[in-house]
Amino acid sequence: MKYNELKKKNAKELNDFDGIFFAFSNEQFIKGMKKLGLNEDDKDKVCSLGSGGIILKSRSKAFNDMFKRNSSAMEEALKKPDFLLSALSYELANHEYCITYELEDTFDALGLTIDDILSVEGGRDILKQAKESSLQDCF
Repeated sequence: MKYNELKKKNAKELNDFDGIFFAFSNEQFIKGMKKLGLNEDDKDKVCSLGSGGIILKSRSKAFNDMFKRNSSAMEEALKKPDFLLSALSYELANHEYCITYELEDTFDALGLTIDDILSVEGGRDILKQAKESSLQDCF
């Protein structure tokens, strides 16, 4: 599996998760509560995920379990050379490396440090290959 495939799989699982909504206004909050079959006064039955996310308290453990499982799967996959190459290539393009020549945003997006990358078999060559490919794709 490639990096963008795992990202899409995890995003689909999040989007399909039942018992969650996002609200950035009172109107959106009321609409989200109704979607969950609740009245706006049933605030004791939900909790905030932060960043506008609201979840049924009864679904919070399942959500946390899903999040941990997906995070662990990504962490493990990033230790594999082919997956790491696809991840670096994707995020270098996503963060416009060919314009900025900055790696920090790419590393942050992947939750990695240079030491993490170098600890993967062939990590130095993988990073070099991803950078070169990103530059070639840009010009």
